[in-house]
Formats: sequence, C-alpha cells, structure tokens
Amino acid sequence: MQEFIIHDCWNKIGIWGKETPRCPELDERIHCNNCPVYAEAGRILLGRTSDHDYLQEWLGNLARPRNDTIHNLHSALSFRLGDEWFALPCSIIKEITHCSKHHSLPHRKNPVLRGMVNVRGELLLCFSLGYLFKLQKGEKETGNKHIHERYIVISDNQENYTFPVSEVRHIIKYNPDNLEKAPSTINQASFNYVRGIIRDNNFNIGLLDESLLLAALHRNI
Repeated sequence: MQEFIIHDCWNKIGIWGKETPRCPELDERIHCNNCPVYAEAGRILLGRTSDHDYLQEWLGNLARPRNDTIHNLHSALSFRLGDEWFALPCSIIKEITHCSKHHSLPHRKNPVLRGMVNVRGELLLCFSLGYLFKLQKGEKETGNKHIHERYIVISDNQENYTFPVSEVRHIIKYNPDNLEKAPSTINQASFNYVRGIIRDNNFNIGLLDESLLLAALHRNI
C-alpha cells in the first residue's frame, strides 16, 4: 500500500489555542476547516489506494451468498389498549400524534364514537377501540416517563380516522403464514377482529383485521 505523508499542522499548532507560535492563516481562515492545507489532507486520505488484503476480504464478503433472506414479510404497528397488545398493518397507518382534547358530538351517546379531534388543523372522527373491544382500563403506569398516550391516525383510502392508545411500541415484521391462532382466553369482543397472534420477544400481539375494524368504525358513525 502506498504511503502518503500528510502535513497535519492542525495537530501540532492547534485551532483554538492562543499559544504562540499560532498559525498565521487562522487570522483569515478562522478555522482549519477553511484552510486549503486541511482540505488537501482530506483529498489524500479519500484518494489513497486501498490495501490488497482489504479489497480481497470485501470481495469475499460480497460474493458470499446470503442465506438469511426472509420472503413474504409484512409490517405492522404494535400498540397497547389497557393491558392488551394489538397491531395494525402499516398500510393503513397515516401517522402517530400527541393526544389532545376531543370534542363530543351533540345528540350522540355512542361510547365508541368519542367525538372529533383536531389533528394539525384537520378535524377527524375519534373512536374508542377500548369500548369497541370491551376492554377494561389497564393499570396506570407510574414513574415511566417513556410511556405516553398517543393518537393513531388510520385511513380507509377515503377518510382519515383516529383513536387513542395507551402506548405505541414499534413496527414489527411478520410472515402471514406464521401467524398463530388467537387463544380462547382472549377477550371475546376483540377476538372477532384478530386475524392471528404475532410473537414479538415476550409479547403476544393480536394482529387486527383492518377491513373488519374499518367496517365496525363505519357502523358506529
């Protein structure tokens, strides 16, 4: 490998120090980043010839066939309602936003339809999946500043809707062929909307059927 000599005056004289001798170029350049000597050193490092052994190592790595490719992966956003974990396909998720006060609708006593919420200037119908799934309120988290209630905005390709959740976890990857059947112990009201169970670390997450969920929201409008 060819050896290059770099005049690294910035390491010998320094940039911010007031000691003497001080590089006279600093009075005009202010910082070594603006000096042509510093720029030339960068060009030398980037333009140097790569070591033969280094190139051979990477050629071997890139030529090696990959055997960890997993096909037919889908993505879903996981979230918590009360003490239960669910997920919805990312294809219908529009955004996640902070919770704000919802405004009730006059002459409406349906607990599933909470009212309307202002999301960045757009009024969206706000639903309660907790009421829809007949879930009990979860134990209140205390002392965990990383857990915050959020609104999830979803779309049916025509309108946007939103609903509050106790916690948003993360996006998970899953293979539809590997979904497990929902256990009989699951809440019966939510059981009707769950396509299957995704195992994510130590969590059992119920993957919701987006078409059934959207149909239920439409019925409650």
